[in-house]
Amino acid sequence: MFKNYIKIAFRNIWKNKVFSLINVIGLSIGLSAAFVIGAIIYYDLTFDKFHPDGERIYRVTTEFTSPDGNFYNPGVSVPLRQALKEEFAGIEIVSPLYTISMHQVENTETEKIFKSPENIIHTDGNYFQLFQYKWLAGDANGILSNPNEVVLTENRAKRYFPNLSPNEIVGKVLTYNDTISLNVTGVVENFKDRSDLIFEEFISYRTIGDIGLKNRLGSTNWYNTNSTSQLFVKLSEKASVVSVQKQLDLLAAEHLDKEMVAFGQKRRFDLQPLADIHFNPNYGTYDYTRSQASKPVLISLSFVALFLLLLGCINFINLNTAQATQRAKEIGIRKTLGGF
Repeated sequence: MFKNYIKIAFRNIWKNKVFSLINVIGLSIGLSAAFVIGAIIYYDLTFDKFHPDGERIYRVTTEFTSPDGNFYNPGVSVPLRQALKEEFAGIEIVSPLYTISMHQVENTETEKIFKSPENIIHTDGNYFQLFQYKWLAGDANGILSNPNEVVLTENRAKRYFPNLSPNEIVGKVLTYNDTISLNVTGVVENFKDRSDLIFEEFISYRTIGDIGLKNRLGSTNWYNTNSTSQLFVKLSEKASVVSVQKQLDLLAAEHLDKEMVAFGQKRRFDLQPLADIHFNPNYGTYDYTRSQASKPVLISLSFVALFLLLLGCINFINLNTAQATQRAKEIGIRKTLGGF
């Protein structure tokens, strides 16, 4: 019986070639377009979703308000880091992040030089408490607590030490900009899932003093904001985002520059959710080679996908309904001949 149904279906398709072609193509286009758009949306919505307790991780940013409009900066004043550690309730982890550019890195053993390495940051061990990397060599406990230490990702370690295993790389020395010698204290696996945290080399925060930026490491200037000096925090499990934000507002008001007030300017520290980094154009991401995703565009695309899918289904139903009379006649003849 099933074989007979296949024959009848093939016969109907062959008999109504144009009708069948329009029917199949219309539904295929609708389904295919919806699947492609769905894959695009899924791709952008899954950035940095794999971090444990990711919903409690925030980047602290700065918003400036003036008569000319609002201006945004992903960086914060350097003293904010210490203030969050000592004065704030509801914050579990505070980790600074200082982006930096290096002219070159040299493997001191092979004397091989690597020009203009990218994605280098200064940070401390708390960074690896916020974001869970898989350690191939070394240990997260006590990491980056001393000056002149560096942790490499697996990809960067293979580039600098192509013939060595991660355990053999630990203890090796890299020289940055001809003068800064750093000991490799760990190797971590690159993230397997999609992430905007594209960093490849993590230099201990205390090393900043060795590269002529010691004034920034211990700066007490609340009025200077630089996008290179950033801050990540993890809120306590029962902490309220609203309460922490209120504390930030009070702190910003306490350290407001009188000259800014005279010119009608204000400053505010904001908590930017980790998931918002991929979409918020005000602060940008760390990958400047790639355009940033837009939530409004993704929402519009989702409506387009839904429209195309509905259009394909309605078209399919209408074309089949148009043949209902012919199909009813065929069914009547089959019943007369004893079919069912």
